[in-house]
Amino acid sequence: MSKIFGTYEDISIDDKGRFSIPASIRGSLPAEADNTFMIVRGTEGCLFAYPKNEWLKFWEGLKQLPVTRDNTRLVRRIIGSLKETRIDAQGRVTLTQRLKELGNIQKDIVVVGDGDKLLIWDTGAWKAYQDSSEQISTYDDDYYRALETDRIRDDK
Repeated sequence: MSKIFGTYEDISIDDKGRFSIPASIRGSLPAEADNTFMIVRGTEGCLFAYPKNEWLKFWEGLKQLPVTRDNTRLVRRIIGSLKETRIDAQGRVTLTQRLKELGNIQKDIVVVGDGDKLLIWDTGAWKAYQDSSEQISTYDDDYYRALETDRIRDDK
């Protein structure tokens, strides 16, 4: 997949939790993604939407983490929020109610391309995030620590 960058604003979520993936992103998905996104709890108040092929790479990295209480908790929290969603004929994917709650998503969202995944933000939360520095939660600390461990392993 070509890397996804850019910010897509003014995206509405319908009553069934569906929203349109921007056409430029849909067009850049490789066949291995199978027109499917794996959406999980993100960090700092957003959700992460991985194309399926990128999720599988991320998952392999998670499975390589040392077995510790913190890593086990992190993996369970990620997997516990997972929603596999295929792009429908109208170019939409669906968020579960739980994912909407985790992302504090009301009605409108901003989708931010973050290279290998999309960040899904409630519009108000995105604006607040851009305007201020936020407290980082324990979940965020665990996530960043695990990501750093994975990057160190890849450098060897």
